[in-house]
Amino acid sequence: MKLQILELGLIILAAYIGGLAARRLKIGEVIGQIFGGILVGPHFLILVQRLLYKYESIENYKIFKPVYYFFNHGFEDYSRIFEDYHFFVFLFLGIIAFSLGEELHINRIKQVGIKATYICVLQALLTWVLLSGGFYYIFNFTLINSLLIGSIGIATAPALTFILMNKLKIEGKLKSILANIVVLDDIIEVLFFSIFLSIAVSIKKGGKLSAIHIAEHVFFEFLYAILIGVAIYLILKFALKPKLSTHEVEDSDETFMFTMLSKHPTPSVEILLIIVGTIALGLATAIHFGLPFLVTAVVAGFLISNFHSHVIFDSLKIGNVMPIFNLMFFGIIGASIRLETFSKESMLFVVGYIIFRSTGKIVGNYVGCKITDQDPKVTACLPKLMLPQAGMAAVETILVVSVLGGAEGERIFNTIIPALVVFELGGAYLSEKTLLKWKTWITGEREALRAAGDVQIVGHDFVDLISNRAIAMHATTKEQAVFELSRLIVKENKISDISVLTRPVLEREKLGTTGIGNGIAYPHCRSEFVDEVMVVCGVLDNSIDWGSIDKLPVDLLFLIVSPKEQPEKHLQALRTISTIITKPNFTDDLVNAIKSNRFEQFCKTITAS
Repeated sequence: MKLQILELGLIILAAYIGGLAARRLKIGEVIGQIFGGILVGPHFLILVQRLLYKYESIENYKIFKPVYYFFNHGFEDYSRIFEDYHFFVFLFLGIIAFSLGEELHINRIKQVGIKATYICVLQALLTWVLLSGGFYYIFNFTLINSLLIGSIGIATAPALTFILMNKLKIEGKLKSILANIVVLDDIIEVLFFSIFLSIAVSIKKGGKLSAIHIAEHVFFEFLYAILIGVAIYLILKFALKPKLSTHEVEDSDETFMFTMLSKHPTPSVEILLIIVGTIALGLATAIHFGLPFLVTAVVAGFLISNFHSHVIFDSLKIGNVMPIFNLMFFGIIGASIRLETFSKESMLFVVGYIIFRSTGKIVGNYVGCKITDQDPKVTACLPKLMLPQAGMAAVETILVVSVLGGAEGERIFNTIIPALVVFELGGAYLSEKTLLKWKTWITGEREALRAAGDVQIVGHDFVDLISNRAIAMHATTKEQAVFELSRLIVKENKISDISVLTRPVLEREKLGTTGIGNGIAYPHCRSEFVDEVMVVCGVLDNSIDWGSIDKLPVDLLFLIVSPKEQPEKHLQALRTISTIITKPNFTDDLVNAIKSNRFEQFCKTITAS
């Protein structure tokens, strides 16, 4: 008992301190929690034990005697007790699977649209094929184990990405598409994993491998799992039902038991306890009969979402409770990493997993976006946001080891778990960089291009932005035009390298034109090298192709560069220019003034008006 209490305290403190340190180092809190678990886990301590036994002479020192005593008398129990904590990992995965039901409301599914479905299915299948084929044909894993690895590789962990989106206040198209694809992605992954795990268990038990037998076996397993999910739904519907008023209770036919047990499904810790307790009963039943328990949880969530109260899921987001579940989960995951079994061979598998999965996710999402004709900005960002992987994949890996055991199970574990650390670390870095670029590209564009009249703009606002930065230009290409416009800002801000402006502006142009039509374009970027919004107006001698939405060439340009940390000013500048150019004769007068060297007089005129 004392070791159980000790280990629980160590997991909590190590995961918390590791997450805190990682947050300070800006490498991802989840990674820190996993590393914290590793340091107190038995598999890391085995390495410490081996090191100490190489220097047995230091055992005689008083300071080391307790350490050697622990390894000689208590370490075996310490290691065995850690295995007993794995039940929590399976429970947590069941809760995650249940929470997917929030996105499975029929109305939300309709909003996903067929295009998002195409993208999701394409990248999921490509990832599964590459991983399964790679491990079967290149690394000589058994067919069923290769298929299991491929199914686990489909899973995506969106939590980190959505946390970053909330932090950066990114809403709209990218977030909506990502959410829809991730939910479908995880559903496909759960189905694939459940099917292949069932087949693997059947093979281990010596079951028949005929297609009819497998289909029958999987059908009935799914049927029974669904029935347990229905039972969970009925219990929650009974327990989480809005209470009636005193008068209504007296007139109702509800039993005394109903009035005692029913709870209003508003977000609360009480509701969370009921959900966790009920799901635990259902999962235990499914696991006892060897059923795909993830399907059980997803079905229960789907039924709650569509046929009861969608508010129930809000209790799974309680800020001061759920972090404890997350902390324990990732701490136990870290403690479960079998460092002592790593070898050159296993690291080769890890590299292979990373390469195959990354290729499947990036290429699959990119091709899917191209086929469905997504916005170029979405096409550039979405594939990079699908790489993070932890949570569900980690738990399923532990489940494979627990169910299958043996050397093959260990190889699967030691292949996927280290790769998850790489994906979470690399995914955190790549996701943040990608979202910052998206923020730079997209901030204010949609609002700025709305019809004029949304805000009241006066000539003085325009003049404050432009100042004296208006030039006649001789550029013949988009690159030359951006270079000429950027020179004024570089000179005014004493920037030594002009490419720090031209590069992000041209990168933005590659994602989608800033030509809004009528011969006007808004090349823009946000930069750490300016302290205030700066706009350069350029008029071309000869119009050039800008890829504008109306296919017409451009002769009037507004280069907008705003401070990186002040997106609201970027929005305001775009809105100001897009509004004022809609005024009658404004653009014609502006172009003529710049060409005839009367821009200063033009500014005075519009300011006075």
